[in-house]
Amino acid sequence: MVVGDAREALTTGATSATPWPQFAVVNRSTLPEEIAARVLDLIREEQLHPGDKLPAERDLAAAMHVSRPVLREALRALAIMNVVDIRQGAGTYITSLEPQALVSHLDFVFSKDAVALGQVIETRRIVEVGNVRLAAKRITDDELAMLDGLVADLRRALGDADGFASLDIAVHDTVAAAAGNFLLAQFMRIINTLAKVSRERTGATRATREHALADIVAIVDALRAHDADAAALAMQAHLDHVEAALAHATTSPAAKPKKTPEGPE
Repeated sequence: MVVGDAREALTTGATSATPWPQFAVVNRSTLPEEIAARVLDLIREEQLHPGDKLPAERDLAAAMHVSRPVLREALRALAIMNVVDIRQGAGTYITSLEPQALVSHLDFVFSKDAVALGQVIETRRIVEVGNVRLAAKRITDDELAMLDGLVADLRRALGDADGFASLDIAVHDTVAAAAGNFLLAQFMRIINTLAKVSRERTGATRATREHALADIVAIVDALRAHDADAAALAMQAHLDHVEAALAHATTSPAAKPKKTPEGPE
């Protein structure tokens, strides 16, 4: 829907003649960052929702007392953050605001920062080891059958880095779903996005994929036995292997692939 003058709760210097008072700002020299911050505030305060269409550029610039070039710069920044979707000829819309989309651009940051990559592994240890413990207690026969099918597909995809990577992500997603915790499942979606760079660095060789497959088989066997301790140890060993492979790929230029297919994680 189009944001209209029905939402008048939050204003900052608006007048009664302002069609969209919730967007109004005081200073005509407002920086693009401040305009973007205003839009983010409106989202946090639930005056803007996923799918809402923003007023036309001319009207929005007038409501915010800023120039159209400054407004465009702010909207471009929000588009890079995947907060808004600028559709040529159709207007600007608030996106779905899905967490995975909001953090997708951060893979560039991680590609330049070895410390950040290490923090992704630390986060995975906390989330995935906890996930697999819960999954060992709650996993169903249908979910085990799904994992068995994924393992069989992984064996067939050992020669295909891209295909193996997609199946590997599916395994981790299935384990997260089996844990039966919605928030943890959402965290895993974010982690999978942030781990893209480490997959690119660790998944180039067949030997690495074979090692990952062996780890996954051990995890699935522990889940089948409903043994939370064994499942946690198997996941921890898997993440140890991922961390070692990442360290090797980071320090050895020869180990880095020329292309960047996603590899096992």
